[in-house]
Amino acid sequence: MRTRSAKALGAIAMLSAAAMLFAGCAAGNTAPSESNSPSAALPTVDWDAADAGDVQDGGTLTLAVGALPVNYNNSQIDGNDVDTNTLLSPTQGGPLRITTDGASEVNPDYASSVELTSEDPQVVEIKLNPKAVWEDGTPITVADYEATWKALNGTNEAFQVVSTTGWDQIGSIEQGADEFDVKVTFSSVFADWQSLFGGVLPASVASDPEVFNTAYTAKAMPSYGPYVISNIDQTGQVVTLTPNPVWWGEKPKLDTILFKVVSQAQQGSSFANKEIDALYISANADLYATAKSRDDAEIQATNGLTWTHVTMNAKSGPLSDVNVRKAVASVVNREQIAAAANTPVGVPAVTQGDYIFMNGQKGYQDKALPRDTAAAEGFLKDAGYTKEGDSWTKDGEALKLTITVPADTTTNIQRSEQVQADLGEFGIPVELTTVPAAQYFSDYVIPGNFEMVSFSWQGTPFPISSREALFYPLDSGQNFTGTTDEKLGDLWTQANSELDPDKRIEIANEINDTIWSYVPMFPIAPLPNVWAVKQGLVNYGAAMFGYSPVDWTIVGWKK
Repeated sequence: MRTRSAKALGAIAMLSAAAMLFAGCAAGNTAPSESNSPSAALPTVDWDAADAGDVQDGGTLTLAVGALPVNYNNSQIDGNDVDTNTLLSPTQGGPLRITTDGASEVNPDYASSVELTSEDPQVVEIKLNPKAVWEDGTPITVADYEATWKALNGTNEAFQVVSTTGWDQIGSIEQGADEFDVKVTFSSVFADWQSLFGGVLPASVASDPEVFNTAYTAKAMPSYGPYVISNIDQTGQVVTLTPNPVWWGEKPKLDTILFKVVSQAQQGSSFANKEIDALYISANADLYATAKSRDDAEIQATNGLTWTHVTMNAKSGPLSDVNVRKAVASVVNREQIAAAANTPVGVPAVTQGDYIFMNGQKGYQDKALPRDTAAAEGFLKDAGYTKEGDSWTKDGEALKLTITVPADTTTNIQRSEQVQADLGEFGIPVELTTVPAAQYFSDYVIPGNFEMVSFSWQGTPFPISSREALFYPLDSGQNFTGTTDEKLGDLWTQANSELDPDKRIEIANEINDTIWSYVPMFPIAPLPNVWAVKQGLVNYGAAMFGYSPVDWTIVGWKK
């Protein structure tokens, strides 16, 4: 359900694997490095690339999302999902953009320069493009950046933000030579400062918590990209994007982009019937087989930053005991889940054992609890349980759990069924509770109305700082685990203020060890980006860094 943007600091959740989004990490640590891992065998970009002159003028691109946004403000917690970010991507942009190799570069449509002008104190100066405007024609200025900082830095808890990481380390945002000269002074060093400047909010939105939280639940946020949302059809469940009439950059190629709501269960047949032009397959074998049946389909596959996991709610109940969580993590067959997901779509099956780095990235260390039922028995005995027949009991009550799954999301359901089977065989019955996909995050995951859930986190090229909100602090808008370890606060402070890439990795490895000591969730496997696209579609499709490298001005149909 969730995917897309290099704009927000935090992570994104998505339902196809059911996932959420991140940002945060030093430039030297972000791109995948050489590795012996099988995941390194895939490319970082596999779409059909074409220069602007080779792309047709005009045409329509039709894409699918699982649900319309709950909130079109993707800096607000309910708007932090893959579908929302995918839909908003053509309408947004900022001074820095992610390249196809995961690096950051200045985006000349929005700025002429973005420079770290001082390290002590840390100062970043952004020289904005004076031609850049909101869709009502109002210039984008330092006032928007100052308001955005004040909304996202956590000082006003009325703003329900995705993450305060990085924003809470800024001491001031001030005007330089003119209103297009933004001077950002940090109160403490933030190594992933580049992750903060992928976009900005209008001051009119960022200055009012009520507007920020609720004004865009049924209407689009103001565009400042090459496309604008021109119609939201709630009845027909279709969002229409057309070229932004005040766009100052190169004219976008497409006349129309349509986002149609199609359940994951129906997206394969929708693509096969030529109703949509691109299909995110992820590790869905049924979608893969159906997509290959289309006579004009191309299959693309790259490494990905998305990883599946099981999050356990430690706030109350049996999972509040760390030993029960360790037992669950020791029983589930992660290797089998990875193989079942990846092998049928023609990509290597590998597991994920690091909370910070992806398999294949520099710094990755697999510290996962091995599948070991004898160890799991020991953990449960330490938690006070005894084996009675086929059940584990404590104080006369049998241990049983539930896992909440979103309806019509095949990969999520299949993964949860494997968890159910493994734990059931071990003597812990698990009930699958199915809820509407559109409310899965807003009504269940985010408020903590579950015992276990299994969606996916979709990362950005900034893995260290972006992971913080998933685990610390306890009341973070993205910590759905109901627990934390107070040592993490100091460790992340050290990591976020360390500019030496190798030292940052050392601290990140210590963070990884700390989280594995209390197991609030357990990673399962990295998901590849497997796509099916209609032949002729260029500059869009499979890329390791998701939608962030997409240049929407040249997405279209090849001449």
